Amino acid sequence: MTDLRIGGVPPVHGSRLVGFIRYLERCARTDAILPGTLFLVADDGSPERHPCHGGRTRFEAFDGRVLVLVHLDGPALDRRFKILLEKLHGTRGIVQERRRRTRRMQALLEERGRLLVRLEEDATARVAAERERDKVLTRLYRAGQDERRRLARDLHDHAGQHLVAMTFGLRRLTSHLTGAEALGEVDRLLGQARDIGMALRRVSLELRPAALDEFGFVTALRYLVQEWSRVTAFATEFQVVGREVPLSTEVAVTLYRLSQEALSNVAKHAGNPSAVSVVLLFGASHLTLTVDDNGGGFDADATSPLALVAEGKLGLIGMRERMSLVGGSLELESMPGHGATVMARVHLAGDGSVDA
Repeated sequence: MTDLRIGGVPPVHGSRLVGFIRYLERCARTDAILPGTLFLVADDGSPERHPCHGGRTRFEAFDGRVLVLVHLDGPALDRRFKILLEKLHGTRGIVQERRRRTRRMQALLEERGRLLVRLEEDATARVAAERERDKVLTRLYRAGQDERRRLARDLHDHAGQHLVAMTFGLRRLTSHLTGAEALGEVDRLLGQARDIGMALRRVSLELRPAALDEFGFVTALRYLVQEWSRVTAFATEFQVVGREVPLSTEVAVTLYRLSQEALSNVAKHAGNPSAVSVVLLFGASHLTLTVDDNGGGFDADATSPLALVAEGKLGLIGMRERMSLVGGSLELESMPGHGATVMARVHLAGDGSVDA
């Protein structure tokens, strides 16, 4: 095996180059200095013929390998060229070095493969852990909703009934009283009973909106929007698009609470919007709830979890967490001075119902 290294202008290619290589090989096999001929490319592209003398030599600087040193003289040359044909002795050492490099490369590739396997195993374990965590959180969320429903029912059926009975008893008591001071005390107690009743009703609604159980999600949401519009005096529209499908309890409660939070944020932060829209879209594969307003808006890019926590704005974080617990997503779109849009989406099952 040979490796031709030429300093200066390269020789002419083709048969002349092949002949020159054969000449160098003859020089490498003898200790005598042999005459020869080398064709080089001139400035105009034509070949130039130059006589030369070549002899075998050995340089320690080249690891003791056999070289051929060629001396050229010619009329068109202004300097001396040295052309070296490196006879690669010690081929065995080169092959061994290549084998060592190959083994190192194979070892690196094997280590890389093992690392990729470990990474894939870690990623699979992480995904499985996240799924298990989501299942546990979903079960806890459902258990919490069941407990809230039970407490709301108990407050209505037990505490509320006892309060009604006490109120009727106080009213009957007034017919047996004649003193102004006693009647005033009874009136004060009746006022307190009314306040307690209103507080119980408010707590019951916070625990579990009764309209969801009594009338269904769409009717309950329509009533919520109407009441909110009446209290805030903001012009509000409510639309239902598509064919309504049954919702699971978790999804219905989550979307209802999210609507409450979104409308509350409009009342607190949108300034004085001239129009608010709530749209419920039953699509082919998703149910989408959108709450729009044309109020003051905000910088949606500043609603990352870290930024919200730093500013103490936990409402949006809670909305995102509630949607994730039912397998949904929440998107916010807004610009200062251009209103805001809150869009929640959940996947529809193949039978049209909503997964939770």
